[in-house]
Amino acid sequence: MIMEVVVMMMMLSAVLLGFLAGLFAFKVKSRWCPRCGEPTHAMPPVEGNR
Repeated sequence: MIMEVVVMMMMLSAVLLGFLAGLFAFKVKSRWCPRCGEPTHAMPPVEGNR
């Protein structure tokens, strides 16, 4: 009984540690221009409708 609880706590700790590592490793690129505050675009908008 005690062994199952210990194994479950170890698994939960590993999952939490992996989640936090992924959270801190994630980097969001800047979406706004720091000078003017306008949104930035990775690609220019396409002219016309297709």
